[in-house]
Amino acid sequence: MKLEARVRSAAYLGSLILVLVVFAVLLFVFTRRVDGVSMRPTLEAGDMVILQFGSIGEVQKGDIIVFNDPTFGGCQDFTIIHRVVQVASDGGLTTQGDNRATNPVPDEPVGGPYVHQQCLVGKVVFVIPYLERLADLLPYPTNYVLAALIILFVIFSEMGGGKKEPPTKGGETAA
Repeated sequence: MKLEARVRSAAYLGSLILVLVVFAVLLFVFTRRVDGVSMRPTLEAGDMVILQFGSIGEVQKGDIIVFNDPTFGGCQDFTIIHRVVQVASDGGLTTQGDNRATNPVPDEPVGGPYVHQQCLVGKVVFVIPYLERLADLLPYPTNYVLAALIILFVIFSEMGGGKKEPPTKGGETAA
């Protein structure tokens, strides 16, 4: 009986670790945190956006996209979240933040460089307001330490301190 319980605990622990790893990878790949004020009032600093990957041909005027800052011949390693305000004749995109006080003109000047497929990270399909602000309530690294402690507590409580089955007649445990 004890061997079966240990196998179940190990399987549960392995499944939990796999789910956590997959969740972390998906969270890293499919989400971005909003920083700054350029998209106010639509997006606030601390919001988390969920991305959909696809072709630049699927992006339309009015969509909010995540992209790396375009240059002539490539992209800079600087991520921006802005709204598409125009589609150029060559299929490139012109973007602009919704906050016209901080973004009075489009990001890409007339003639480019426009946002092209190589710079497009994804299209925003869902926003989780203020999610990242919860992590900001505790100072770094306390927020990560607390998360790790919660995960370890769950793991150890499942491994060693699981429910004990009540004894039955004759001192044997129930199956």
